[in-house]
Amino acid sequence: MLLRSIRSRLLGLVVATVVPFAALIGAGLWNQWRNDQAAGLQRALHEARLLAVQVDDHIGNLENLMIGLSRAVSMNPADTLANDALLRKVKSELPDFISNVVVYGRDGITVGTSLPPEQQRPNFASNRAYFQDILAGKRLAIGDVIRARPSGQWVLILARPVEDQSGQLQGVMAIGTRLEHFQDALRVRGLPPGGVVRIVNEKGVVVAQSVNGPNWIGRDVSGSGAVARHLAAKEASEITLWSDDVKRITGSATAHTVPWLVSVGLPTDAAFAAVMAKFGWGALFIAATLLVAFTIAWMLSGRIVRPLRQLRDDASTLAAGKLSHRSTVGPGDELGVLAGAFNRMAESLEQREREARQATEDLRQAKDALAAVIDASPVAIVCSDPQHRIFLWSRAAEQIFGYTAEEALSRRITLVPPEGAQESRELFERAMNGEIIRDVHVKRMRKDGTLVDVRIAAARMHNPDGTMRGVARAYEDITERKRAERQLERIAHYDQLTGLPNRLMLQKELGRLLAGADSRPTAIAVFDLDGFKDVNDTLGHSTGDHLLIEVGARLTGVTGRRGTVCRHGGDEFVVILPECGDPLVIGGIVDAMLRQLAEPFTINDQVLHIGGSAGVAIAPADAASADDLIANADLALYQAKADGGRTYRFFLPALRARAQARRSLDLDLRRAFAENEFELYFQPQIRLADDAVVGAEALLRWRHPTQGVLAPGVFIDALADSAIAPDVGRWIILAACEKAALWRSRGCPLARIGVNLFPPQSYNKTILADIEAALRDSGLPAEMLELEITENAALNYEDAAVSLQKLYERGVKLAFDDFGTGYASLSYLTQFPLSRIKIDRSFVSKITDDAGDAAIVRSLIAMAHNLGLEVIAEGVETSAQVQFLLNERCEEAQGYFYAKPLPAADFEAYLKTKRLAMHMQDLPPTREAKFRRRATRLPPRRRLPAG
Repeated sequence: MLLRSIRSRLLGLVVATVVPFAALIGAGLWNQWRNDQAAGLQRALHEARLLAVQVDDHIGNLENLMIGLSRAVSMNPADTLANDALLRKVKSELPDFISNVVVYGRDGITVGTSLPPEQQRPNFASNRAYFQDILAGKRLAIGDVIRARPSGQWVLILARPVEDQSGQLQGVMAIGTRLEHFQDALRVRGLPPGGVVRIVNEKGVVVAQSVNGPNWIGRDVSGSGAVARHLAAKEASEITLWSDDVKRITGSATAHTVPWLVSVGLPTDAAFAAVMAKFGWGALFIAATLLVAFTIAWMLSGRIVRPLRQLRDDASTLAAGKLSHRSTVGPGDELGVLAGAFNRMAESLEQREREARQATEDLRQAKDALAAVIDASPVAIVCSDPQHRIFLWSRAAEQIFGYTAEEALSRRITLVPPEGAQESRELFERAMNGEIIRDVHVKRMRKDGTLVDVRIAAARMHNPDGTMRGVARAYEDITERKRAERQLERIAHYDQLTGLPNRLMLQKELGRLLAGADSRPTAIAVFDLDGFKDVNDTLGHSTGDHLLIEVGARLTGVTGRRGTVCRHGGDEFVVILPECGDPLVIGGIVDAMLRQLAEPFTINDQVLHIGGSAGVAIAPADAASADDLIANADLALYQAKADGGRTYRFFLPALRARAQARRSLDLDLRRAFAENEFELYFQPQIRLADDAVVGAEALLRWRHPTQGVLAPGVFIDALADSAIAPDVGRWIILAACEKAALWRSRGCPLARIGVNLFPPQSYNKTILADIEAALRDSGLPAEMLELEITENAALNYEDAAVSLQKLYERGVKLAFDDFGTGYASLSYLTQFPLSRIKIDRSFVSKITDDAGDAAIVRSLIAMAHNLGLEVIAEGVETSAQVQFLLNERCEEAQGYFYAKPLPAADFEAYLKTKRLAMHMQDLPPTREAKFRRRATRLPPRRRLPAG
């Protein structure tokens, strides 16, 4: 029993010493495996989300393209050839991956295609699913993946409705997209070898897959359990078996514009390469440690047990000899037997001493071998007794924490930062109570005072006799991994240019602040920069980027710890002010920010002067959700800009009501245009020298079905901002030219017809084509058309000068309308090819009563004459005003003194009763000829009588 106890205790010592180390290393490797798997799943899901956003952007761009095209095509079957020519021209300018553009009528018959005539064939879409989806009310329909004939290429059809101005469905536009384009776009940089990206539609059919080898497009993978799960979940990440029989870490995300599932697969061998290598070394370490330890223990037990067994046998032999020989031998013989037995016992004891010394040496060597194996481990091993005294400190621990083994063993070192003391005590107590601690992330302190992120595993240790030995801990340095995770988190939630929280972070923070019924008041201020586009256009985007960084820094400097500054996109910033609902406090903060933005910026040796406007909304009074709060602050911002900018406004419910009314008005305007409720009135323009009718200004009126005829002041601003403004403007130009040409043919020729342009028309790329088409279709000479733009339109759209210069060269005239009321520089009078300026009625109405207005009008007339421009005064209502204008040598006037705006028929009758400045045999004089004749035509300058 004694011998068995000795051997058992030796083996128990080995188990108690070696097994905890092996268990800790194994636990550390297992935890690393799980973390690498989690990191791989997170990366795959992150890549899938990014690609899903790219798919949304791509589909969105195609949808925007179709929206623009749908406004240009005609749904009249008689215009099929014209549509074909238009679509072929557009197709030639589109990317190669767009195979065809087709327009179908509501009956499914083609009314336009981009295919050349030799490739066209009868094509009916009424029975196709995407066509039926559009008829059923979908805004964007996606067809099945099909192989096109005769090219054999895989294509996908995208369709959207073609609507008239009132929003009524007129037909369907479809675009064919070659799916090889998606295949090429999915070759994501940075994926390891064997990584695959796949797009699957809602039916489980492969739209694109970035894998070399067989073409996967068009394959039905809906039978795959993983694909079905991910389609149902919208977002998922797991290890799945792909169609090519390769296991991959798979992340999937669903696009929003189209219900396509984007999956990214990372090969498991690449994702787990590092941990597999560590597994190999760890397994080798554990096996070698156990083998060495058990061998040494067995050898030691044998060397101890064998002498004891021999001593036991000798003692047994001696006892047996004494009994057996007591009656047969003499005293001398018994003495010899005893001497021999004692000699053998002495030899046995000597042998046992030699073997004990050898066992001690073997034990020392085993300990050294075990220490070498522990030091070779990449995981730091630290063992301490119940009183926290360290008695084992591996080489990896030296590298991670900076303390040498001598320092760690000779004194109590501090690894735990103050804020982690309680957590450390709890972990130690749990391990002492027998719990095996795994995969706990903590911060520990290095010798130099810096903190390191570690993953810890811990287990209890016992002595061979079963008493408590202490706690063994394994530490893995995960600082770099944590840094990478923080970097990914920062990329996802912070703007890469300014370092400020981005739109996603803004939504999350507002959602957090507004959550719950007892949420505290929270205010936001939306800032927009004035003149930022000019900085980008004149000084470059690099300067613009530096300016945005400086703006963010200034706003943050004012906000301090009272709030958070976020970049909402472009040149728009949002400031969150939590627990702040006092308008006076909010107004003071926002006003201080605006003052900071008004201070000069010095960027790249350039001094920049910009400003800003702001809109403020306060939750929960103004909104209960983040989206509504931002939208209401935007409405307040629009009001601030409408009030002149460089100020701020608080949201008021009236702003929302006004926005809704504006939206309702926009819909009503669309309906009015579709139902031909717009018409033109005409007001004569009179030559003051002889009261002859020189021309007319075409003025828009709305014959509302219930409110009667509405003047432009009721709707013109909303119409100018509406999407139908280009179409209405095009109609106004054509209608005015046709009326002027008609009166000319009936013997009532005008020297010109004036047409007001909407601000966007003046810089629209189609303005040249629109004017040319109107002149061609009406037969009106270009010299008889005069376009009127406001000086504010010129200020905001300097690029318009190029198009207007070409119109001037064509013979079309140009006038500044409402001159003197805007903010344009006088240099615009020389930059634009003007024929005349029109003095606004707000000045003319007071020229006989207000000396200031009289001086302004007198100065404007003199300045225009010095620049070689003619002048026409608007809003003339009295003979005294006419006399003043004559005295100041103003050439022309229009207003109620002569005639109010008249419908076309009434205006024609008016012309027949008046003297016309132009007769049929006259040609419209050129601008140069007018300037030469002006001096002989103008009456002598007269002064009004005093008083």
